[in-house]
Amino acid sequence: MFELMLMRHAKSDWHSHMADIDRPLNERGMQDAVRLGAYLNKAGLVPERMIISSARRTQQTAELMLQNMSVPEDNIVIDRQLYLADAETMCDIIELYASEGQRLLILAHNPGMDYLVAHLASTAPPLSESGKLMATCAVAHFRLNSVAALLKPGQGELQNLLRAKEISA
Repeated sequence: MFELMLMRHAKSDWHSHMADIDRPLNERGMQDAVRLGAYLNKAGLVPERMIISSARRTQQTAELMLQNMSVPEDNIVIDRQLYLADAETMCDIIELYASEGQRLLILAHNPGMDYLVAHLASTAPPLSESGKLMATCAVAHFRLNSVAALLKPGQGELQNLLRAKEISA
């Protein structure tokens, strides 16, 4: 058994005239990332390993979360394949990094994150007030019996679906 946390980056700045991969977080995104890191730490949901997309907004999200939780630097990996990855690519990356009895966090993007969360969940995950599944700075926390469970729909037990906008400071 292992735990998998699927996280979408915090809110980014669409007004920065940069290439998509270089787009930074906006002010709300920065605040949400710090708040979510503090919440995960307080709830005892700190991952042992983090795999992060190479986009600037995902790296900033991770840096801000890590202000309030500790993950060994050797266990933080930036993987270019996660940038705008589809669910299948994310599954391949999870297979590469997942370890029995460990909590792994994948920090990436939609729409791949939405598809993977819906694919893994044994029951329909709750949507946000605005009808979104993986809103910005959302984390879906699953328990899976094995890495092989990634291949079959509905094999993940959704423990929590946390959205920074919905948690208290």
